[in-house]
Amino acid sequence: MMENNENFLDSKMIANFLIAFALMITAIYYFNYSDEIEGEVNSVIVNSLKDVNNSLAEQDTARK
Repeated sequence: MMENNENFLDSKMIANFLIAFALMITAIYYFNYSDEIEGEVNSVIVNSLKDVNNSLAEQDTARK
């Protein structure tokens, strides 16, 4: 019985290490490419706002 419990804890520990490792890799990737990521996010937001603005303008002209 004790052996199964120890194996279970080992598998949970390995899973936790894998998750921690993945988070560390993600953080390193983010810090290395944060400027590019920020530029892409800003570009997507600005383009979305332009699309919404154009859509509202088209709706307004269609009503007149």
